[in-house]
Amino acid sequence: MVSKILSYIVALIILLLLIGIGLQYYIFKPIKSKELICHKNKLLHKIDDDESVYVKIKGISCEFEKGMLIIEEQS
Repeated sequence: MVSKILSYIVALIILLLLIGIGLQYYIFKPIKSKELICHKNKLLHKIDDDESVYVKIKGISCEFEKGMLIIEEQS
């Protein structure tokens, strides 16, 4: 009787540990940012892979429509 209860407790602890490890992995997984971003009709380009620093590209406007990035040269 006691061994059956202990086996359930051990199984529960192992299950909780696996759930905790899985949550930890997905919570602290680094989020990859995009190379190009359209913000307020301005095209932004990522400078470095490690940081999320962007610069505005002059002379180019953009729109994000139906899942597509549309880039236009301004005259």
